[in-house]
Amino acid sequence: MDSKSEKRKDAMILLHEIYGVNLFIQEQSKKFVEDGYDVFCLNMIDRDSFSYEESIEAYDFFMNNVGFDVYKEISNLVKELKDKYDNVFIIGFSAGATIAWRCSENSLCSGIVACYGSRIRDYANTNPSCPTLLIFAKEDSFDVHALTCQLQDKKHVSILECDAQHGFLDPYSKHYNNTQSRLAEEAIACFINECK
Repeated sequence: MDSKSEKRKDAMILLHEIYGVNLFIQEQSKKFVEDGYDVFCLNMIDRDSFSYEESIEAYDFFMNNVGFDVYKEISNLVKELKDKYDNVFIIGFSAGATIAWRCSENSLCSGIVACYGSRIRDYANTNPSCPTLLIFAKEDSFDVHALTCQLQDKKHVSILECDAQHGFLDPYSKHYNNTQSRLAEEAIACFINECK
């Protein structure tokens, strides 16, 4: 049997927000499993999730104990998984989206989806080597349009600006937007299918 036929279904690496593996991330994981992926949902904070009311504590904990350089570990995981899977995708939310963006220079990734990664602006010099979909909320804590203008001409990058607030994909967030969430989910599904 050649190595191609030994490979299994596609892999999806799921990167959480500062809160950790909360109910939203668990449901995202379940959804991708139901779609046929082997999901690798990493608990980067290595503890139980924070509540949304603990956002300041969660942010401080994430920055002090994880940080955005963890992308190197995620990139190494991609290399390991690529030996077993035809396609390895990454999807990240908020802080996880910034980490996903930093992984985009790894050409072994089949595709990356980064949802409202506000700190992507700190890594605007990243040049993706794989298809990358950036989904931003127009109403965020920074000038989203200025950043999208800065990134839109990069090779392999597609950008979707949604008329919503940060966290709009999460039904447990106060900023959840059902209409924009559906549009974004359709865009993600189309993007991933095109990358296969």
